[in-house]
Amino acid sequence: MPETRLATAAALLGLVLLLLWQATPLVLQGVFGVITLLAAWEWSGLCRGLRGPRRGLLLIALGSIMLALHALPVTGASAAFTVALLWWASALRLVIRYPAVPRWLEHPGMQAIIIIVALAPAWLALARLDQAGRGLLLLCLALVWAADSGAYVVGRRFGRMKLCPQVSPGKTVEGAAGGLAAAAGAGLTGGIALGLQGWWLAALVGLTVACAAVSVVGDLAESLFKRRAGVKDSSHLLPGHGGVLDRIDALIAAAPLFALAAPVLVRG
Repeated sequence: MPETRLATAAALLGLVLLLLWQATPLVLQGVFGVITLLAAWEWSGLCRGLRGPRRGLLLIALGSIMLALHALPVTGASAAFTVALLWWASALRLVIRYPAVPRWLEHPGMQAIIIIVALAPAWLALARLDQAGRGLLLLCLALVWAADSGAYVVGRRFGRMKLCPQVSPGKTVEGAAGGLAAAAGAGLTGGIALGLQGWWLAALVGLTVACAAVSVVGDLAESLFKRRAGVKDSSHLLPGHGGVLDRIDALIAAAPLFALAAPVLVRG
């Protein structure tokens, strides 16, 4: 029901804003960590080879890797973000080629690696953005929210051309364009609030548009896994919204790119 969906969205937004306003960095990282592990649990449920005891082992491995990543220096974190972006580039190829899928995607070990490579750097990206300044973290979240809302509104009103019907029939080219435009608006507003001007402001707006484009890949990649599993949502944890993974699929793809470049732009 739309009322349930709106109520859940309002509650989630209020909770996130409260955490950004009040929570210490350690608490915020812990909350993001729990969300990441929940998303991994749901994602593994979409992979037949990872059900049963392997799901628990995956969570243990992911949690251990997240703790190890937290101790990385700046160069190591950048390498982790780059690895994540390489996965999303591969995911785009999978989406384009679907329903044809390579054999390696059926292997439980590769499925576990994909989940870890997608989720662990995303968690690290959010943690590092918070360390660089909570305004940057808020902007990262805002650009994804804006892109998602812009795509929904424009797609519902003007959508005609299907973006990727073999994976997600509801998404349209017009909706994607609306999402990119909304993300640009979020980037412009955020950049001005952060005191950027001229080239640095333009570069930040360009970065938010690029992140929004990557976020679409994250959304489509999750849709691919759900379609292969024959389900509509990753779980039913959030009334009207499906699961945790359904809510953060775009963010986990966009966050590594934003964390890789945004702090450099803001520092000038």
